[in-house]
Order: sequence, then C-alpha cells, then structure tokens
Amino acid sequence: MSDKIRVVHYINQFYGGYGGEDTASMGIVVKEEPVGPGLYLQSALGDSYKIVATIICGDNFIAENIENVSNEVADIVEKYNAQMYIAGPGFNAGRYGLACGATTAIVTERLKIPAVTGLYTENPGTDLYKDRAYILQTENNAAKMKAALERLAGFASRLAEGGFINDGKSEGYFGSGPAVDIDYGTPASTRGINMLLNKYFHQNFRTEVVMPNHEEIPVPVLEKPLSEARIALVTDGGLVPKGNPDHMVPTNSKYFKSYNFGDADHLDASDYEVSHQGYNNAFVLDDPNRLVPVDAMRALEKEGKIGSLLDTYYTTAGVMTPMEMGKKFGEEIAKSLKDQNIDAVILTST
Repeated sequence: MSDKIRVVHYINQFYGGYGGEDTASMGIVVKEEPVGPGLYLQSALGDSYKIVATIICGDNFIAENIENVSNEVADIVEKYNAQMYIAGPGFNAGRYGLACGATTAIVTERLKIPAVTGLYTENPGTDLYKDRAYILQTENNAAKMKAALERLAGFASRLAEGGFINDGKSEGYFGSGPAVDIDYGTPASTRGINMLLNKYFHQNFRTEVVMPNHEEIPVPVLEKPLSEARIALVTDGGLVPKGNPDHMVPTNSKYFKSYNFGDADHLDASDYEVSHQGYNNAFVLDDPNRLVPVDAMRALEKEGKIGSLLDTYYTTAGVMTPMEMGKKFGEEIAKSLKDQNIDAVILTST
C-alpha cells in the first residue's frame, strides 16, 4: 500500500510523559509522532498504518470540560485528515476512561471514521459511551497493556478494512457499539432481506434492533454436598408481610427487603400479601409457599437432603426494575448472604 492509513491516538498526561496528578489540569498538547503506549500501538498496527498525531490531555482538564474538549479533539483529528482514531486504552482509570469514551463517541459520530477504545467493565466511561462507540473489554489495570494494544490495533484494522464486525458478545466490546445509520429511503423489507443475505454470506452488516450485551456470569460450583449446604430463599415476586410494613412498591423497585419467618415449617396465607403488578398473584395469595417454598425446604431439611434453611427470605418486585438496579440488589443480597455463611440460593420468580 503506497499511502498509509493515517491514525490519531489519544492518551492522558501520565502516558504522555508529563506527570501524574500534578499535571492533570494541563490542556491539549499535540505531537506529530507516536508517544508512550503509541510506540507499541504503531508496531501492532503494522506498516500499512501511521500514527500521524498523538493528542495528550490532562485528565482533570477534559473531565471538567468533557463536551467542549471532546469536540476540540475531534477538530484535531479532522485537521490531520485521520482515517482512524484510537483512544487509550484507559483500563479502570475513571477520568481517563471518560475521556477515552467521550472522544471515541464524538469522533465516531462526527467524522464517521473507524474509532475504538478499550476500558474495564466498571469504568464510568464504559456505561456512558458503550452504546455510542466501540469500547473493547480490558483488564482492570495496565499490567496487560501490550495485549490490550494488540486487540485495539486488530479491531481498528478490521474496521478500516471493512471487515465483518459481529455482536459485542462475540467480539468482546461492551454494549451495542455505535448507533446504526439507517437508510429510510430503502423499504424496511428490503433492508431486512439485505441484512439476512449479508449475515448468511458472512458479509458486514449492522442490525437495526441492537440487543444489549450483558456480561457473562460464570456458573458457580457448590463446594460441599447438598446435604451439608445452608440454603436461602430469594424472590422477585414481591411477597411481603400483611400490611406491607416497608411500603414495598409494586413496580420499578428502588430497594429489597428481608423478612424472618422463624422456625415455621410453612408460610401462612393470612400473614402475607403481594406487592407486584406484573403477574396474576392469586395463587400466591392462596398459598405463599408457592412463591417462597418454605414448606418444601423444611421437608428437605427434615429428610437430610439439605443441611439447613436460612430463617429469613429476601424479596423485591422485578417488574420494570432496570437491569442496573437489579444488579445492585443482587450484589447487596449476595454480600448479606455470604456474611451469614450461606452456601446456595434458590431464586424464585413469576
């Protein structure tokens, strides 16, 4: 290839060699060469690509002026006639991650050139920009910088060359990636057939209805025999004591609660009600054990098939509750149960 693909790389003040927190408020500096991790990135990209500019900016400066500075970064990328933009990777560095996500999104949307960054799942930049830009999944810290740069280089090259880009779960990027440009001048039926044919022949296409890319949860392993395990009951079916003493909302939950049933061998219908609008709860009102199976668990306990049953159940209403709130509930319930030496959980739903 006679003309190399022009690349602009973004890094923060630390990787640019200007220092740490003492220089985090510095403005933008542009160097017309690879800098810091850009040296390895250039090598990973290969001879067909050339980093023509490195944009260096202080983490505080861009975080405090995110929109204006991100647009300024896009102006610089455009000034250098870049054909590709790579930011970071930012791993789990909060302000740096915001900068990587924001600038990659702006460049993608404004300049319509291949753009990618890499962040850790819990970086705030991931949640904010995962549906506006390609954000590859990285480790928590920079210990595996070279591997992250190689992934960024490989993915960016595929973008530049028009290679087939699959969904985030397959490719290892968060969310849905950049928004899809839809040609509404072409009938939906024709667009659908074209996408189907492209998918069948493994040619590049983007679905117009992007499904969220949820993180994969590993299957846990019970580390002791079930006959020795301490079991807890958790439900998203909204079972609460009669009178709903904690005012559990029937939809879009903001919290969960736990209720003790002591040494009872079953839950009595006269003591419970349901706060949940997402299902016909008549069968639960008739027999709450069909949602929170205390009777069945007590029987298993007496038969020695489980070690013991926690005498408290956890409850919330799952209907219309956002995924992030559900994740928060799960983490908090799990911590509470671990503190009580629970080995396994039965989660009942509707």
